[in-house]
Amino acid sequence: MRFFAVFSLLALSSCASFFQGSQEKAELHMRIGNSYFAQGNYPLALKELLEAEKLDPKNALVQNNLGLVYFTRERLDLAEKHLRQATRLQENYSEARVNLSRVLIEAKKYKEAEDELNKALSDLTYAGFDRAWFNMGLLRFHQKNWAAAKSAFEKSLQGNRDNCLTNSYYGRSLFELGDYRRAAENLDKAVGFCQKQMFDEPHYYSAVAWYRLDEKDKSVARFQEIVKNYPEGKYREKARAMLDLIRKGVQ
Repeated sequence: MRFFAVFSLLALSSCASFFQGSQEKAELHMRIGNSYFAQGNYPLALKELLEAEKLDPKNALVQNNLGLVYFTRERLDLAEKHLRQATRLQENYSEARVNLSRVLIEAKKYKEAEDELNKALSDLTYAGFDRAWFNMGLLRFHQKNWAAAKSAFEKSLQGNRDNCLTNSYYGRSLFELGDYRRAAENLDKAVGFCQKQMFDEPHYYSAVAWYRLDEKDKSVARFQEIVKNYPEGKYREKARAMLDLIRKGVQ
């Protein structure tokens, strides 16, 4: 998920000076909230963005950013509510549609997510096609349509080749298709992109792919790296179990 912190607000029609003042105050609160979000301080980010919403409830960008904060806090219901409001307030707000699609995928509302993504991808002025194609790939991945997921991730990579999640899920799609050699090679690339985020998933699937290829030395090295470098990682215990399995097999 990507948070779009500072956008210039669209020019609005002339109105009462009080309303203009409210908009200016709302933008200030939004900027402060976005800054807190970037720092990972989600409670204060939410507080500032809710204040911005009170001052300017028809600001689509505020609604979008509220949706992203709620998504980060795992409140899918509120994230969907605010992102839908953003798209109602600004019909051509393709970025909000892409963000909404991400929420809908997590909520397993796949048909609605696909509809939002198709609208965004049909917008020839939308510059974030790599994010739209990533979400389309994620949607297909959740639907276990591995070939379609692989194709969508390839299109996403055309716009951003260094993205951690895209490279990881592309490699995992190859893995699910049984193309273990290419999966291992691409997951190894993802490992490099994902280390800063402490995201251990490509590490784990790279190790398993090398294991399936019977290249035990590479597999063991990857599993050992998970145990050593990701003490709080999701796949640490699985890596330990695989190391025990491989050692027993060697003996």
